[in-house]
Amino acid sequence: MVRNVRELAVAGALCVLAACIGLLSGPALLGAEGSEVYGHTWVWWWHGEALPGWPAGTDLAQGADPWPVIDPLPTALGGLLGQLLGHTLAWNLMAILGIAGAFAGGAFLARRCGGEPLVGGVVLALGPIVLGSFGSGLTEDWAIGLVAIALAFLVSGPAWVAGLLLGLTSWCGLYLALGGALAALVLGAWRIATDRASWTSVVTAGALALVLTLPALALQGERIDGEGHRSGAYHEQVEPMWRLNPWKGSDLASFVTPGRVDVGDALLRRHPTYLGLSVLILAAMARRSRWWVVLVGAGALALGERLRFMGDPLGVANPAVTLFRLLPGVDLVNHHGRLFLVGQIALAVLAATGARRLGRARVAAAVVALELALFSPQGVPLPTTPATIDPLFHALPGEGPVLVIPVAGPGVAHQRPLYEQRAHGRRLVLAPNRPGLTPGVASSALGLWLGGLAFSKDSAPKEAALQQLSGHAGTLVVREPYVSRVTDALGPPSAVGEGHAAWIVP
Repeated sequence: MVRNVRELAVAGALCVLAACIGLLSGPALLGAEGSEVYGHTWVWWWHGEALPGWPAGTDLAQGADPWPVIDPLPTALGGLLGQLLGHTLAWNLMAILGIAGAFAGGAFLARRCGGEPLVGGVVLALGPIVLGSFGSGLTEDWAIGLVAIALAFLVSGPAWVAGLLLGLTSWCGLYLALGGALAALVLGAWRIATDRASWTSVVTAGALALVLTLPALALQGERIDGEGHRSGAYHEQVEPMWRLNPWKGSDLASFVTPGRVDVGDALLRRHPTYLGLSVLILAAMARRSRWWVVLVGAGALALGERLRFMGDPLGVANPAVTLFRLLPGVDLVNHHGRLFLVGQIALAVLAATGARRLGRARVAAAVVALELALFSPQGVPLPTTPATIDPLFHALPGEGPVLVIPVAGPGVAHQRPLYEQRAHGRRLVLAPNRPGLTPGVASSALGLWLGGLAFSKDSAPKEAALQQLSGHAGTLVVREPYVSRVTDALGPPSAVGEGHAAWIVP
């Protein structure tokens, strides 16, 4: 027993170390700058400022007046830790706890299912789809370990505990809750089929989960009515980053194609569904198992509405998703690839079971860890995002709303001003989920030129004047390397920082 505990502790420490290597370069947030790290830390910040209150929205950015938080529990905890420890430390601590929790959940579930805990923990914690969520700053997926523990109690143990934990997942993230619910339906039906006397406890667990989930759904307001962000019609197009599956669904080839991906200055989220050759070999040794149903089902749904292969649309609808959309509410799913999070849980159990048959747990865990860390599209170390804020933002000249330029373009993290807002606390001329100019700013010649600053090297039109921003912004902030071009158009700035310059709008 002591040896098992020691092995689990060492493996968990390795998972955490692998995630944090990238932080050694300096102050940074775990996660890619071109994803949603800045946006989620922003939400944690203003909720932390409001504690013990719980605002339904904020006037700090445009269009954020109604802002239902997708992950109330992580946001509350992250906001509290941010107030106590500082927001950078709080973010990284929550990420580390999430990865460690994924390892613990995978190990616990593997043990309950008769597999090797060491392998189960490694496969889940280093799973590409899991690390992709941490690398993208998608805090609503960070409680994946909680789902694994819930399913462990559903497989064997007091089912009501599974219901309680599954209900809590809906307060951590709706994708997690949906994936966990689908897996629970399969595993619950399997348990009843093999043990008829368990039907009352399984149904009771389902009822408990539903009771806890309904208030979480009620908090989402208009999002549940179909007005969530990133909604809209699906358009087939070639996807160059198909190994990372940034939009809508997973590519068929992404499940079996290894190799790291250089994203360059692309702005995207990461949802890689690479399975791993060593993991698949171990899973095949598990032979017949109920977890194959969960794995195959999650994989089929992850493919999305339309099938793709190596980035190219095949012009074929996915029948699994067609049937899936007959269920109420699931048409709100914008990215089916994220549903493979529960598939990674199933894969962890199968690989752990195969490792038990092999009888070489340590060797199997080491081989799997090396493959997933070095050869998967999202390995380790995780990408990082600069956490420093230019001192200029602590003493911005002028009054009123702040417009930060550029608002969009190659390599421009449009949510970065949200993160920097904690330094000045003034309202931003920015829509958090929509890169680009706001309509008011876009109505002027200067605004249009500023909006295209990162796309074109054209000089400002003759009719452009700083006064045209009056009524829309009180201070204009421009990032390098664009300061000199704006200076040529508008004259010397009112204040200069380490990487920015600011103009007071008359």
